[in-house]
Amino acid sequence: MRRISILALGLLGACGDAQSGQVGVGAPAPDYAAATLAGDTIALSDFRGQPVLLNIWATWCEPCRDELPDLQSLADDFAGRGLRVVAVSIDQAGSRGDVRRFIADYGIRYTVLHDPASTVTRRFRTIGVPESFLLDERGVIRARWIGQLQATEVAAKLRGLSVALR
Repeated sequence: MRRISILALGLLGACGDAQSGQVGVGAPAPDYAAATLAGDTIALSDFRGQPVLLNIWATWCEPCRDELPDLQSLADDFAGRGLRVVAVSIDQAGSRGDVRRFIADYGIRYTVLHDPASTVTRRFRTIGVPESFLLDERGVIRARWIGQLQATEVAAKLRGLSVALR
């Protein structure tokens, strides 16, 4: 039992809180950039001035597949109001073609980045995939979803927060 307690404390200590640098609600999003499937580099800072829904996913993740229609719905419904949906695939190196086919098969039209080194998971201190973050127009994290999100919940959060939606 002592070993479990020490492990639990170690895990809690690794997670920290907003004041110790944890990436959580109310904290600024960390600097992050990755390549698009076309090879261009995009940084989160490129979207300053507009809210961003950042989604971290993988093609092999069933809940990630299940939330794709909700993400596309949010991208469509809120695009005219300034929201950018940015999805980061953490599929392994050499899988860019597989990610491209996946995006085409699912009809994804929002921005997709590929991060085979999983830098995003370290920068945002994620627990697994899928995981999503709502950033306001200043790049501050306003909401975090661990696991599959639902469009209705995200839409309610967008309407309830004072993010800069046009």
